[in-house]
This record gives sequence, structure tokens and C-alpha cells, in this order.
Amino acid sequence: VPATMDREMGVVEATTKSGVKAKVSRCQASSVRVGSSAVMGRPCASHGRHAEFRRRRILPISFAGSSSSEEYSEVMQAKMGGSLTYVHERGINYTRILPNLIVGSCLQTGADAKALRRDEKVKAVLCLQQDSDMDYFHLDLDPVLEGCKSAGIDHLRCRVNDFDPYDLRLKLPQGVAALHKAVSSCGEGECAYVHCTAGLGRAPGVAIGYMYWVLGMPLLDAHRLLTSKRPCNPKVNSIRQATCDLLFGLERSRVKIGMKAPVNAKEVLVAGLDMGWDNPAECKRELDRFVLERDLPGGRFQYKYIVDGRWTFNADAPLCDDNGNSNNYIDVSGGENDYLVRKRLLSEEATLTQVEKDILSKELQRRM
Repeated sequence: VPATMDREMGVVEATTKSGVKAKVSRCQASSVRVGSSAVMGRPCASHGRHAEFRRRRILPISFAGSSSSEEYSEVMQAKMGGSLTYVHERGINYTRILPNLIVGSCLQTGADAKALRRDEKVKAVLCLQQDSDMDYFHLDLDPVLEGCKSAGIDHLRCRVNDFDPYDLRLKLPQGVAALHKAVSSCGEGECAYVHCTAGLGRAPGVAIGYMYWVLGMPLLDAHRLLTSKRPCNPKVNSIRQATCDLLFGLERSRVKIGMKAPVNAKEVLVAGLDMGWDNPAECKRELDRFVLERDLPGGRFQYKYIVDGRWTFNADAPLCDDNGNSNNYIDVSGGENDYLVRKRLLSEEATLTQVEKDILSKELQRRM
């Protein structure tokens, strides 16, 4: 892959054999890999104590993919916000975040496993995909498992729903515990590889949770470290809420939401909340309003209405911007005794006390 360096703009332009160009920042492109080729650029500026680990694969955002990739990217952008795309047909892509941790896209063949072992000294792979994720791209897991076994790689799974912040919240303790186990199995010079489908949502979220809960890194520092190396959209609020769940449990409170819909509306659904965007619940009509009652644990929940098939929001209820998507939200306080602690943990910094760190450590050990 020939490459040219734009020194003033700080970008690298890489051209594939088919003539397609992709641009990434100079920092990201100090070692760019697309397929099996590498482009070695100038060293990037230091970004803290992990700056020396610069080898990474960059997602080739500019490439045109098949209909499956295009549809997947459109759904990802609609549900998760942002403008990132995933081109499955270009093969595996990944980024080294820590000396012993790589975040990337899904393994597609047994050869991918062998290459990760040979090139990156990967000792353990944690897969966060559901079977339906693999079916969508016609992936067969058996050759991947055989490749891992042949290469001496441990393969672990923790199934998390794609594009579902609430399911990530529920599964995050299990995912972080599995990643902790994977990293702990690595010897000197070895590393763990965590992936979802595109490596842009679930896998970064679990990696940030690992750095926050296990390594004791401040949440925002962990987020900045990962996103500075790999452009992605991890749902940090799911990590904050999962932290509260581990510390206080999942005590639920009854909430009621609703909207005044057009008189001729036949069906009003609510998507989001604790149900995910793909499992909407039907509202009941109360006079001139459509309402939904539900028992929710503490935390902030985003949701949208679907009025006769059209996605919309209630302008009279609290609104938030989620990476360009306007969603309604509701805050559920949980028990009165932990209100102030929850408020701190759900804040931007989400600072943990030493006692809370100890509790989290015990909870994760119990799940390993």
C-alpha cells in the first residue's frame, strides 16, 4: 500500500491496489495496516505513558462495501450516532490500546487467529458477538475456533446485543471479568484481543470498563486513551450505570412516560429504555395520550416513540443529544439511601472511592 504524508495537515493518504484512497491522522497512521500490508510513517507525538505502542490497524472508512456492510453501517449510525462505517469485506482491523490489550473487529477465518498469534502475540481472544451477528455476515465460528486452537489461543465468549446500551450495561460485569481473565492468562510479551463485530461499540466499551474497574484508571482518562487511538463510539454512560448496578444492585422503581399523539394514530410504541432499540413496547391510550408504565433500575434511560412506524420524540419531555440523535430520556433515582452516591457515579468523572474499587474487584473476581 503506497502512502504519502501530508506534513502540514498531519494526515496520511494510503492507496490500495484497487486505487481507493483512505485518509487517517498522522498519529493514527504511524503504522497503518490494511489487509496484510503495512505503511510506516513518521513517529507520532507522545500521548502519555502508552505512546510507545503505536502499531495498529486503522478502519478504512473510505472504502465502498457490499450491501451488507452498507446496511450495517447505516443501522449503526442511526442507532449509535456518529459517522463511522464498517466494511466487513476488507477483513480484520484492530488497534493496540495497551501493551497487553488490543481492540478490534471480528475474526473471520482461522487464518486471522494464526496471524494475530504470529504478528501480535495474541494469547486470548474475547468475542462479544451474538450468533445472529455472525449469521448476518455469513461467518462460520468453527474455523475461527480451530484456528485459535491450532495457534494456542484461548477463545472466550460473552454475548452482548449489538447497538443496545442497556444490554451492554447488564453484560458489562461479565464482559470485564472475561477480559480480566483473558489478560491474566497472557505471559510476557503476550496480549488479549477483544472484539465485537466492527470493534466500534461493545468491544471499546468492555475495554474501557476493564481499564476503569480493574486497572483503576479514571473513567474519562480511559475513554480518552482508547478513542485517541481508535475512532469509535463506546457508550460511556452504560459503564457508569453498570458501576452503580455492581455497587447497589438492580432495585427497580415504577415509572410512567407518555406523549400526546395525533388523533388518528393507530399504534404508538416506545423503543429504548431497558428493552433495547429492537424490542419496542406498545403504549396504552389514556384519553388523549399514549402511555407506558415500566419498572426500571436506577440510572438514565434514553428512549424514542414510534408512531405508526415513524420514529420520533416528545418535544415536551426531557431531551438529550446522543451523537447527533435526539432522544427523550428519563432519570430513575433508585433507592433514597444511595441517591448522592449514584449522582456522583453518574456524573462526567464518575470518580470511585477506594472502598468502591474494592467492592468492584470482589464482584469481578466472583464472576471470573
